[in-house]
Amino acid sequence: MSKTGENVQQVALITGASAGIGAQIAVMLANKGISVIGLARRAELIKDLNKQVTGHGKIHPHHCDLSSEECILSAFKYVRDTFPPITILVCNAGILKANFIAESTGKEIKELFDLNVVSTSICLREGLKLMRANKTKGHLIVMNSTLGHRIPEVPVPLFSVYPATKHAITALCQTLRQEIHFLKLNIKLTSISPGMVDTEFLSVYSRAVAELPKLQTEDVAKAVLFALETPDYVQVEEIILQAMSRFDI
Repeated sequence: MSKTGENVQQVALITGASAGIGAQIAVMLANKGISVIGLARRAELIKDLNKQVTGHGKIHPHHCDLSSEECILSAFKYVRDTFPPITILVCNAGILKANFIAESTGKEIKELFDLNVVSTSICLREGLKLMRANKTKGHLIVMNSTLGHRIPEVPVPLFSVYPATKHAITALCQTLRQEIHFLKLNIKLTSISPGMVDTEFLSVYSRAVAELPKLQTEDVAKAVLFALETPDYVQVEEIILQAMSRFDI
């Protein structure tokens, strides 16, 4: 994303844009003059985000069940047929199920991998195909987690296989970056790895994490914006954010 007047030509596609981090990114990019398409099952919540847009951009909601490859393909076709070529893809959608691995069902484990890894991979595939076909100078943003790099020494139970899905995302970003380089595409890929963020996503851990320091959604959105605003020759490969404990002085 350029800091000049090119912003009006930018088109961003964001998955999981109905709440939390995805919603904050959508509003922030729209306020930068970018046309944003938000995908989520709760599309009506995405439409309401336009009330927070004070810039020249707009947020366009589109219903998409990101656990379904058919729905994802249909959504990308809609984007391709309706909007100018996308220049930014933010893969933000994900789920977290609070449970011990020892007590998780096969269905629960599969649902975590299907949405967090398989659906993200499909979105990246389709976004890369669109950018490659249009010879777009693009940027792929993948919402990862600190749990995709390390498990905290002070245990917070009930993470189940969620960290494993995020470790998969870390590897996926590395291999996809190699593909982009091999294919000589003018596309950047940035992995954003926040620690705990104060959103409804953590509601399943309300007691266990109540006193722990947390990031705000705006902190993560600003990290995305930083990566997008780097010069053409700079690729920010990884951003790791962690909230610090506050001490009274």
